[in-house]
Amino acid sequence: MESGTGQLFESEASFSGAVEVVHVIWKADDDGFAVIEVRDDSGDEFVATGTIGHLKPGERAKVTGTWTEHQKFGPQVQVFTALPMDPSDRAGQVAYLSSLRHIGPIRAEALCELHGPEVLEKIAADPGGIIGSLPGLGQKQREAALESWYETRAVRDLHVELAPHGLAHLAGKIHSRFGDRAMRTIREDPYSLTEIDGVGFARADTIAIAAGFPPESDRRAQAAAWYLLGEGERRGHTHLPLRELTAQASKLLGYQSDPDVLVSAPGVIAEGERIYRQSTLDRECWLASDLNERATAEPVLEHAPEQSGDEKLTAEQWQAVLGAFSSRLSVVTGGPGVGKTVCTKEIVREAKAAGVRVGLCAPTGRAARRLGEATGAEAMTIHRLLEWRPGSEPTYKPGHPLPVGLLIIDEASMINLHMADVLLNGLGHDTHIVFVGDADQLPPVGAGKPFADLIESGIVPVTRLTHIFRQAARSMITTAAHEVNEGRPPHLTPGPDQVLDFHFVERVTPERVRSAVVEMVGERVGAGLGLDPIRDAQVLAPIYRGEAGIDVLNKELQQRLNPDGKKAASDRFRIGDRLIQTRNAYEFGLMNGTICFLVEDDPDEEMLVLETDEGQSVELPYSETGDLKLAYAISVHKSQGCEIPVVIFVCHRSHAGMLSRPLIYTAITRAREMCVMVGDRPALENGVRRDEAGRRYSSLAPRLAGTLDESA
Repeated sequence: MESGTGQLFESEASFSGAVEVVHVIWKADDDGFAVIEVRDDSGDEFVATGTIGHLKPGERAKVTGTWTEHQKFGPQVQVFTALPMDPSDRAGQVAYLSSLRHIGPIRAEALCELHGPEVLEKIAADPGGIIGSLPGLGQKQREAALESWYETRAVRDLHVELAPHGLAHLAGKIHSRFGDRAMRTIREDPYSLTEIDGVGFARADTIAIAAGFPPESDRRAQAAAWYLLGEGERRGHTHLPLRELTAQASKLLGYQSDPDVLVSAPGVIAEGERIYRQSTLDRECWLASDLNERATAEPVLEHAPEQSGDEKLTAEQWQAVLGAFSSRLSVVTGGPGVGKTVCTKEIVREAKAAGVRVGLCAPTGRAARRLGEATGAEAMTIHRLLEWRPGSEPTYKPGHPLPVGLLIIDEASMINLHMADVLLNGLGHDTHIVFVGDADQLPPVGAGKPFADLIESGIVPVTRLTHIFRQAARSMITTAAHEVNEGRPPHLTPGPDQVLDFHFVERVTPERVRSAVVEMVGERVGAGLGLDPIRDAQVLAPIYRGEAGIDVLNKELQQRLNPDGKKAASDRFRIGDRLIQTRNAYEFGLMNGTICFLVEDDPDEEMLVLETDEGQSVELPYSETGDLKLAYAISVHKSQGCEIPVVIFVCHRSHAGMLSRPLIYTAITRAREMCVMVGDRPALENGVRRDEAGRRYSSLAPRLAGTLDESA
């Protein structure tokens, strides 16, 4: 039966009707779930919940669902479907038409005046005739306006198609990926939807089964294999062993899968018992060949550094300097406080003295900025160095190499297989390359671990810096990091002449952990250290969900640190918030992992103004803000490549599945002035004993060393 709020509430009563979105109360970042205040045609307002994150304030939708009683918030509608509707009132129609490119409010008003209440239906019947008849539109503007109209209608059609499967919130992403082929893809090859971030195999499978794909079809099994290999790459593997792929596929499909069918998937290839995506295998093989060729070639730079009496380099540091000139490939590695920066500065000085053109780069903007400040030479990100915007070819590539004689790559442990491939392709074979990094940090985000594999292969000179200098040893942060790296829990009492800059705050329950973290950032960073708690402190945690997870911490820290910030971007953020970009947006200069601060919201232009932690100003349209998240708390992986004055790290048993030695070590080494761990000692001790985060399926090291068994 139909039910409105004007009627007596009846548990489990159905609801079906048109509503207008009044206010988005809460929206999840990942799965489209939202809590929204709506108004029905009778004027009654109530709360609707479900995968309705695609609905925006002012929009109308045809909603079906069931009334439920929430223990705390009372009656609300649990939504099954929510199909966007054309606005019925003049103001809504003007707003809708104004969103089309080159239409704007004045032309939108003219269309409504000319065609009356049925303006949208009339445009749908003859878009070229009605939009094309508008005076003042040039040919290119007319084409752009029509394209914009077709896009909005196509996305609306996708909403209708996807709503029964709970995927309506992904209509925009699916249209962006497949364009005019989106609807055909959904109906004819729904497994292709797994290419979209947020559409896992289970969701695509639901659509496919509903479309009539047999549960035991080869296409379904092949799609599972492709999806699982992609998931493996996201976890860092370049391949999966056949036995593991088969076991995972059988679990996913619900029956014992045939290995031959799995390996027959388009774009999948077997190398012995190792199963790859073809493109990933090609990349790994090419990189191995290129690195081997460089490693075995004679050095090009005719310069023999001589250590003067004024220089204060240790023997192992000086070995790193010599290696930069005596080999086309060399590696410098070591933990905090062992002098990697001193080596880098000396290599740069020697190169300039010899008239060698030197380049400096790092994977992230923060790391590049720090490298430039330390050496006094220009440093840039790898993307900027190569003039590379993924999706298009870099300026520097085979046949047009980067014109440098020596290149130093800092934070090289962050480079994954794809980035290494593009980087090496942009360098001439005469270029000497020095990889500098900490091999004990977390491996890179993405498939592969080239830095660790290059060290393991033994084909290039590797300088391992081990001596902790006296000044660095005064910091408990430095000694704690080295103790963790050696598999020992860090000591908590300062030694002679040590600075008390490392603390462990014991809290047993997740709720008390959360409370302690919020209190420390909210009160002690400012009052005790004289630092800005929003800009100078970073909370790190291993997981997103849970009472002491990143999601909850972000909400509470936002409320504590920025309670009066003006709401912005549909109430998702507040002016002054600390944010992080979670996906590369090259056209706006925002890279995955960029920390930024929200300084202005312009609702008229539907634009946010951001300031990055590198001091750059970025204007970001509302439509591009979906990959911005709160960053008062972030994951340890997202913090790689940066140094932060104050780090507060959650190390609690509720996060035990993610706690490992490399993760704890990486978290500690992010802190520059103060590191505080909050949690319980058993969780810390167990995590330090688990050296598992770097275990990835990769065959680059044996390929480099010539020891790969291609049949195994």
